[in-house]
Amino acid sequence: MHNDPASGVLVDIPQGFDIVPLNVAILDEDLLAQWAPTPAQIVGALSIARAKNLAAPGALAEYREKLRAAEKERKIALGLAVHKLRREYGNGATMTELRELAYGADDRLMTAVDAHDDAWLAFEYAKDFAEAVERDVTLLQSIAKSMRGEQG
Repeated sequence: MHNDPASGVLVDIPQGFDIVPLNVAILDEDLLAQWAPTPAQIVGALSIARAKNLAAPGALAEYREKLRAAEKERKIALGLAVHKLRREYGNGATMTELRELAYGADDRLMTAVDAHDDAWLAFEYAKDFAEAVERDVTLLQSIAKSMRGEQG
């Protein structure tokens, strides 16, 4: 768990994103002006952010695979539930009616839907996290460049 400095909410950090983002992008101009990092701090932060940025595609692939597996399980559960309901209700019900009924009546399908929703949220959060890392890299590169300009 990690305390998000932007909202103060405790959030679960996706695997592979445990150190960065630094959330430099959430700092306003006044806070950035007061922030006086040393060149070594900038280089260190940039190195960490770049490493995490390079790891992002692999971390996202894991979340994407979990989402695909959850989608597959949801489709299988829906098909089995509709098949079961078709036997129970016969041809009097339409496929749309059977699907709607299945979503509210079949425990396996309800569990699969919940698992899919969880996997989708985790994937979206990981994507947002990866984008924040990328923004941090860009900002830190800009800060490093401006520091070199001031010193040179």
